[in-house]
Amino acid sequence: MEVDLGRQLQFPQEICSTTLRPDVVLWSAAAKSALLIELTVPWEEGLEAAYERKMAKYADLVAECRESGWSVRMYPVEVGARGFVGSSTSRLLRDLGLRGARLSKSTKELSEEAEKASHWLWLRRRDKTWGATST
Repeated sequence: MEVDLGRQLQFPQEICSTTLRPDVVLWSAAAKSALLIELTVPWEEGLEAAYERKMAKYADLVAECRESGWSVRMYPVEVGARGFVGSSTSRLLRDLGLRGARLSKSTKELSEEAEKASHWLWLRRRDKTWGATST
């Protein structure tokens, strides 16, 4: 599998042409296989809605890639703002081959990072530099 970190969220043209940009794309041209990963950090009560919204957003792209002969899996990955890890996150990690202690450790780290980032945003919610700007 490949990931192109240097192109700044451009979808690989060898798969298909689109203006959509999933957060992470892993692909193998030899196997004509791709994983599309879209990350979101909703409030816990919004996990299911976030999952459905992301699946709908990328449904046409997945279909187009499949019509081009690619095997594509879409993973909307939700980690709640307070660190709750949705089942989609565990599914992705298992599908990537993580098991046992590695799966537990990765899940814990994802949870902690989401919680830290949410806390950081919460502390800066009234920061004047984040307000609307006029031009």
